[in-house]
Amino acid sequence: MSDMKITIQSSEYGETPFDRAKLISWWSQDVVSSSSVLVVGAGAIGNETLKNLALLGVGKMFVCDMDTISVSNLSRTVLFGKDDVGKNKAEVAAKGALRMSNNPDCHIDYFVGDIVNGLGHGVFRRFDIVLGCLDNMLTRANVNRRCCLFQKPYLDAGISGLGLSLNAHRYPESSCLECGMDSNDVARERMIRYSCDAFKKRAIQEGHAATVLVSTAIVSALQVQEAIKALHQLNGIALEVPVRYGQKYYYQGMNNLFEQMTVPIKEDCDAHFTIDKVIETPLSSNDTLKEALTTLKGLFGYDCLIDTYPDSAFVTKAKCVSCHKEIAVNRPMGEIYSDELYCPDCQKSDANGYTPEYTAIDIFSSDIPHDYLMDYKLERLGVPPLHVLTVREKGNDDNIKYIELTGDLNRVLPNTFERGSYA
Repeated sequence: MSDMKITIQSSEYGETPFDRAKLISWWSQDVVSSSSVLVVGAGAIGNETLKNLALLGVGKMFVCDMDTISVSNLSRTVLFGKDDVGKNKAEVAAKGALRMSNNPDCHIDYFVGDIVNGLGHGVFRRFDIVLGCLDNMLTRANVNRRCCLFQKPYLDAGISGLGLSLNAHRYPESSCLECGMDSNDVARERMIRYSCDAFKKRAIQEGHAATVLVSTAIVSALQVQEAIKALHQLNGIALEVPVRYGQKYYYQGMNNLFEQMTVPIKEDCDAHFTIDKVIETPLSSNDTLKEALTTLKGLFGYDCLIDTYPDSAFVTKAKCVSCHKEIAVNRPMGEIYSDELYCPDCQKSDANGYTPEYTAIDIFSSDIPHDYLMDYKLERLGVPPLHVLTVREKGNDDNIKYIELTGDLNRVLPNTFERGSYA
C-alpha cells in the first residue's frame, strides 16, 4: 500500500509538454491525462513503461512488484539508482515515475507483495487497461484471468536477449493470453515454484533470462504505443488502424525479424469467465468472517456462503516433516512455504524427501467446522484487501452475487481514487 503526496507545478510558459503529441490527428491529451493504467511488474520493462506513461502525462497509475532492487537491475532501470539497491522496486519506481510525470495532476499508488495472493480483484476493475511487465508464466496467467473477469485490455510484454514479444488481448472481444499458452510450460513452471503438494518453495531454482536495455526499451515503446491507442478507442475515438486484440507481435533483434501472429480463441480455456455486476459494500478484509457474514445477511436478507477464493484451502494442522509431530498451522495454503512445515525443534532437520501430511478445509464454501475461525479476519483467511468475493445464498446455489470489499479502497488506492462512500 502507499501514501504518496507529491505535487508537480504546472509550466509557467505558454507551451505544454504535449504540444507535439497534439499534432497527431486523433490524439486527445484529455483522454491520456484522465486515463488510469495498472502496471504489473516494476523491473526492466516496468521501469521503461512507467517512464513512458509518465512523460506522456497519464493521469493515474498503479504499480505492483514483490521484489527488491539488485545491483544487476541498474543497467536496465531508468527509475533506479545506486542508492536504491535493497529497496522495494514498486515503491521506488512509483515515486520515480511521479517525479518524472509531465502531468501536474498525476497520481500513483503502488503495492509491494505477492500479486497472486495479495492483490484484490477490485484493483483490476478500477483501471482502464493493464500492462504486464512480468517474468513468469504463473503470474501472467493470474493477471490474465483478472483482466478477463472485468473485460479489461491486457498488453503483456516479454524479453529474452535481443528478442521480445508483445501480446494484446481483450476477452471476450478476442482470445485471452492463456489461449496461446502452452499448458505443459505452465505446469513445468508450477513445479519449479511449488512442491508436489502445492506449498511454495522458498528458493526458486531457475536461470535468469538474458536481458539488455535495448530490447527492454523497444518492447516497452510498443506496449505503451498500443496502450495509448487502446485508451483512445475506449473513449470512443476512432483510429484509422484500430488496436487488434488477439495478436502476438514478435521481434528478434539479432536478424531484425518482425512477425505478427493471430492467437485464436480457445473455446475450452479455463480463463474465460466474466463478471458483469459488482456490488460495492462497506466490508473490509479487516473484518472477521463472523462480521462479514452478519453484514451480508443484513444487506441481502438471507444467510450467505462465501465461495472459493480462488482455491480456499486453509491448512489447520500438519505433521512436522522431520519428526511427524502434529503442529498447528491455521494459514491459507497459498501463503505457506514448504520449509515452514517443521516443529520448532526440527527446523534444521533433513526431511529426506518426506511428503508432509496436513489437514486442509474449504473454509468459505461450507459451514465452518471450527468456531474459532469465525473470529479470524478475512485477510488472515486468505482474502486480500479490495477483493471481489462470490457470495451465494445458503441452500440456493443459483442465487449468486459478486460483492467488493470497498471498505479497503482508501487503504489500497489512497492517491489514485477518491474515498468511496464506505471508506
